[in-house]
Amino acid sequence: MSTRFAGLEPELVQSLAKGLAVIEAFGPDAPSMTLSEVARRVGLTPGSAQRILRTLERLGYVGSDGQRFSLRPRTLQLGYAYLSALPLAAVVQPLLTALTEATGETSYLALLDGADVVYVARATAKRLRRDYMSVGTRLPAHATSPGKVLMAALPPEALDGLLARVALQQRLTPRTIADRGALTAELVQARRRGYAVNDQETIMGLRSISVPVTVGGRVAAALGMSTEVARVTIAEMEASFLPRLRETAAAIAAAMEARERGESLTIAPWR
Repeated sequence: MSTRFAGLEPELVQSLAKGLAVIEAFGPDAPSMTLSEVARRVGLTPGSAQRILRTLERLGYVGSDGQRFSLRPRTLQLGYAYLSALPLAAVVQPLLTALTEATGETSYLALLDGADVVYVARATAKRLRRDYMSVGTRLPAHATSPGKVLMAALPPEALDGLLARVALQQRLTPRTIADRGALTAELVQARRRGYAVNDQETIMGLRSISVPVTVGGRVAAALGMSTEVARVTIAEMEASFLPRLRETAAAIAAAMEARERGESLTIAPWR
């Protein structure tokens, strides 16, 4: 059995950690699993996996057809609870919607979570032929423009620790950065310019550009826009998207700071 849970501090609840690990084990590559598959994937004994799955099933988080288990819609409440308690979520959606309506391109807000970036708000362009991500999508930070922006904003020691954990060998496309020196150079450039670009490093045929959202002197999130390679060049993104992104990022930051002061403030994004 895996030693995944062996290092937990004595005061922590191992059963809770195991239950959450079971929920996180399901995904696009494993939408349903047998008991033995869950046990093997999470690193549990079959008996432990069975107790956890039956508990989750009784609570409504997992369903079963008698052989295979899968997540139930109730698990969405876990994500919605986070998003509804996130101050950024309360102010960002109208601004993202306005930005997408003004440009015709998909816009989003993302946060850094370990070595990954998580998309917490999004406005989708009507012309998008295929939607590749949604709110809650998690991707390797170094392979995305918002991830590069957020990594570049980290203090040196924190960045060094994060770079040591980045799995560069797990490339999403042939264009994903796979060299630590090249990634470091990219982050230095992102910090200097105040924005980062992703040119088909996450999905072939798509490119994006992102800027930091700075609240109270701290980079709180990354705001980005994505588009199809066939329609917009990197130079066009920098010339057209960048001013709009920076204006909207400033509007989000101002709304966040006003919220923290208990004030009411409405700022229209740049059009």
